[in-house]
Amino acid sequence: MHLSFNGNCRQAFNYYKACFGGALTVQTLADTPHGAGMSREMRAAVVWATLNNEYFSLAGTDLTDEGRIVSGNNVSILVRCRSFAERIRLINKLIRRNFCSAENTSPLVNVIDMYHISWILSVD
Repeated sequence: MHLSFNGNCRQAFNYYKACFGGALTVQTLADTPHGAGMSREMRAAVVWATLNNEYFSLAGTDLTDEGRIVSGNNVSILVRCRSFAERIRLINKLIRRNFCSAENTSPLVNVIDMYHISWILSVD
């Protein structure tokens, strides 16, 4: 499961950790080369948070393609692919056409299927 937030991802994941326990990892823009020169507020934005425990694996971010988060566009299904080739195959099946190319080496790709379900496919 992948959750999107409006700047409170770290707070939410700390709360979920307090509720369920587990190992929490948080990466902010300040932890990346892209954070240099950004405002303090932007540098604090969570790029990627993960919480793994005996109940679930949860991922989340403060960064979204859609702008403002509202109930309904803040949940995605996270699929961890073993290779870029596997990710391309799954994306093309989800969108029902050959669209994704091997040139896309982004670690995360967001796709909306024909039922308006959001999928995020990553490559480990």
